[in-house]
Amino acid sequence: MDALVNDYARILRELKISSFNLEEDKYSGVFLPVPFYDYWSSNLKIMLVGRETAGWNTNNNKNKINRVADFVEKDKVCELVCEATERYKKHLPVSKGGKVITKTRSRFKQYFFRLAKELEVDPKSIVYANVFAWDYNKKSPRTRPKNEVEEITSISKEFLAIQIKHFQPDVVVFAAGFVGIDPIIKQLFNEKFGGYRNKEVISGKFWEFEAGNATCFRIAHPRATHGHGEFRDKVIQRIKSRAAG
Repeated sequence: MDALVNDYARILRELKISSFNLEEDKYSGVFLPVPFYDYWSSNLKIMLVGRETAGWNTNNNKNKINRVADFVEKDKVCELVCEATERYKKHLPVSKGGKVITKTRSRFKQYFFRLAKELEVDPKSIVYANVFAWDYNKKSPRTRPKNEVEEITSISKEFLAIQIKHFQPDVVVFAAGFVGIDPIIKQLFNEKFGGYRNKEVISGKFWEFEAGNATCFRIAHPRATHGHGEFRDKVIQRIKSRAAG
């Protein structure tokens, strides 16, 4: 855990604040996953990767890129990281009896809980990560000027690479859509893991590949309709086959 916190802090220190227009700073708090104990004890280690938080979990008034700059300047980055990892732990609400509450309106979280149920693992044993470590004004940071998008993407890739290296998942499911996302995934594995090996590609729908010692999938965001449901099912069946075989 200390090694992960140190890596998160190191990456945050590398953020180029000069890339951002701080007059229009509506970035969320940084999103930094840390696995629950259940993940480490699970026979099947899964990472489910979304696009960005879109406000939930990071909309806590402790945000803005400027705040990162302030913590870096005061050499208190580890405090910022610990604040983010503590916030992450609250993404799974728990009842008074200690059970994870699985009722949710979020399509993404519904798929998260479905994965847990159908693969017979505890929800706490699945790590939830994101392609982008920040959202902008509760929406995608991809709407921002090119220099901001490039810096957010670059640092977010660093975070994802560190997460995969620390967590060593058996399976990574990118449920983040594909518009503008596939190039980032390809760069991530080419730059940090020596490439990837395609297994099945159905353009715009489904992509299965091997990379980073994991079986990886890329599907549409779980809220997508128009035939995407069968590919969400397909991911679950493929993971079941992998676990059985």
